[in-house]
Amino acid sequence: MQNKILSNIESLIGNEKPHFLLAVSGGIDSMAMLDCFKKKSNQYIFSVCHVNHNYQENALLMEKLVSDACDSNIKCIVKQISSSNITSNIESQFRDLRYKALEDARKEVGADYIITAHHADDQAETILIKILSSSGLSGLQGIREKNNNVLRPMIDISKEEIVEYANQQSVDYLDDSSNDDISFTRNYLRSKVFPNLRKVKNNIHLPFLDFNSRIKEVNRLIEYTENMLYESESFNKTKNSVQINRDIFLNLPLLIQLRLINKFCYQDKSMSKTGVREIKDFFRKNKVGSERKINEVTIAIDQNDIIIFKSLENTIYKEVSAGENISDKDFTFSWDFHNNPNYFADDLNTEFIDASNLNNTLIIRSVKKDDQFLPLGMSGSKKVNKFLKDKKISFYKRNQSLVVCNKEEIVWVAGYQLSDKYKIDQNSKKVAKLNFLRN
Repeated sequence: MQNKILSNIESLIGNEKPHFLLAVSGGIDSMAMLDCFKKKSNQYIFSVCHVNHNYQENALLMEKLVSDACDSNIKCIVKQISSSNITSNIESQFRDLRYKALEDARKEVGADYIITAHHADDQAETILIKILSSSGLSGLQGIREKNNNVLRPMIDISKEEIVEYANQQSVDYLDDSSNDDISFTRNYLRSKVFPNLRKVKNNIHLPFLDFNSRIKEVNRLIEYTENMLYESESFNKTKNSVQINRDIFLNLPLLIQLRLINKFCYQDKSMSKTGVREIKDFFRKNKVGSERKINEVTIAIDQNDIIIFKSLENTIYKEVSAGENISDKDFTFSWDFHNNPNYFADDLNTEFIDASNLNNTLIIRSVKKDDQFLPLGMSGSKKVNKFLKDKKISFYKRNQSLVVCNKEEIVWVAGYQLSDKYKIDQNSKKVAKLNFLRN
């Protein structure tokens, strides 16, 4: 067992020689782990942390056992957890408090990694709990051998091996009395379910370890497909938004669609079963122009793209004098009075306008929700957003669009369409040239 632990550590972190913090409860698993490290104290730098939950009947005895097991050469930190404020979901809350205490201790001693004594039977129990809870595919992966700075080098070692080692090496330990409380799901499975499963298959942990390996491979395949998408021309990420080609996205396997939504909308936290159903229904309907708000994020189905964004608020407002050239990170704009052109080039970035009613200042600003103008050649006004939508301008570009105004009146939807009110005709006595270019 000892050699297996050392081999697993090497496979997890390579040839590093870091400072480890061992999480030792006083139970057989962690005390066997401590014994292994004590026998290899010349190879590793390690400290010990015992977290007293103040919940078990023998909590103080377990604390003393760990402290006594650490001789003068092993630094032992004891952290206390108060259970007085825990009234529900006890297992989960204790776990969160325990890892917080371990992290505090790790920083206190300057350790690089925390090592816990989770083993193969713990893994089997965890996977079964997640199956019973209808966890998603990533959740079914179970306990990770390495999770940031937490290592679990005993995850492929069975409880039977640990007990055998403890007996052979005369390891002192205490049973945690709280493990007898079958009101906890894990304890119920451990004492009532797995003993019966062992009647079917003695080494019941093995199929769960195999299952976990397969789930890891599936998740790796999904991650690989994700990364391929991120590197493709079909994917575009900016500070506030993500654009994915609509056809490409809708033809992705559902698991990858959900993984992407989970990443950008839930920050990789668990998505509820209701949330999954609603997302599936949203994309099944596939209605152009539809939006769905999730937490702080909005998903929009556009003509050509799926757009995921936190905020696309465009708050540009600049007053520009004649002859002035302004340059923003996204565009440049200039205008000046000009002679009447001999011809009009087919260039959407330049417009000549009737300047009879212009002052010496124009305004370039973001499009407002209720903005209207009179498109060139039309007899009636139209909302700017509706005009852009009819032109099949993408949702993202519509939200980034700008208008050039003479006071409150829209002169030009920059780069798209001139207002009919400002077209040059035979009566125009004063002309201005407008230049707009997206960077």
